[in-house]
Amino acid sequence: MASYREVLRGNVLVIMLSNVIRQLTLFVTFPFFSLYIRALGGSNRVIGLVNALRPLSYMFLYPLAGGIADTYGRVKAIILSGYLGIPIFLLYAIAPDWRILAAAVLIAGIRVIQFPAYSAILADSMPREVRGKGYAIVTSLPSLVGILSPFIGGYLISLYGVERAMRLLYVLAAAASGLIATISLRFLKETLPAHRGNIDPRRLLIDSYRDFMEVVRGLPRGLKLYALILILSTFSLGLSTPYWVVYARDVICLKPYEWGVILTMLSLVYSILTLPAGLAIDRYERRKIISLCLAVAVAPILAFPFSRGFYQTLLTMLPIAVVNAFLFPAAGALMADMTPREMRGRVMAAFGRGMLIINY
Repeated sequence: MASYREVLRGNVLVIMLSNVIRQLTLFVTFPFFSLYIRALGGSNRVIGLVNALRPLSYMFLYPLAGGIADTYGRVKAIILSGYLGIPIFLLYAIAPDWRILAAAVLIAGIRVIQFPAYSAILADSMPREVRGKGYAIVTSLPSLVGILSPFIGGYLISLYGVERAMRLLYVLAAAASGLIATISLRFLKETLPAHRGNIDPRRLLIDSYRDFMEVVRGLPRGLKLYALILILSTFSLGLSTPYWVVYARDVICLKPYEWGVILTMLSLVYSILTLPAGLAIDRYERRKIISLCLAVAVAPILAFPFSRGFYQTLLTMLPIAVVNAFLFPAAGALMADMTPREMRGRVMAAFGRGMLIINY
């Protein structure tokens, strides 16, 4: 544990605490977002449309986000995104129908500026030899705190209904976003070398998209192969992820709180395994760990549509939690290893943070 205490300080500690706050607020809404769309009058087709707006906005804004992280500063990007979250999540909370919610999702794309900044500052703040432990602790401790979050979300929905519960949760998410921004303003330390001279916003905009294309063309072979894996996994999971909770309720006939209990159990398994996974990731070849995880994940993903009842669904999904405990920190460590410090913001932007995880 001494090695973990050495990692958990400074920027790593601040980011970990920020993730804890998100686990207890914003992340509670994620498993039930599709049900919120349904409650606001959206059909199954609309659920897919609204969920597609987020990656659509990210696609256009990620290059700018990477440029901001590498030029304007990682910490400034994180703080700005946090304070922007206050009005955006309040709009989620007061949306009268799915159309306004869709507009809010599209507007929320501007908060993408935080993702390359977080990834870059985290990689900058950890030596290579402990990155596996670092990524493991940043994900496992918040997950441990947030183990009950899915159950709480499911319980509130069962108690108050989808619409009322989700509105309350988004108000809490707005408050949490402001709190995280304030903590970042006070405690995060910039890892980007001081920029000399004034920054021209128009030049930054042009250079960000130009540099984005240069970064993509200049990626080494290892990063290009990783990009291919990331594209395939993101596309395939994006087709199904918004409908897991809908399928669980409408076909498997699980109640919202039962789905919350399942996600709580998966979070528990994930949290228990992530710290020892970090040790393994620093000891063994990260590429092989990622390959093994992706291969193991195939069977439970294919089995989920055939699950029936609470216990069968839980047993089917447990292997996914085990896979994620190794996959997420291994992917983060591998990305950091292959990316030079001065390019991390733009490379993380090109890869959409570059994190592999199986969402449900």
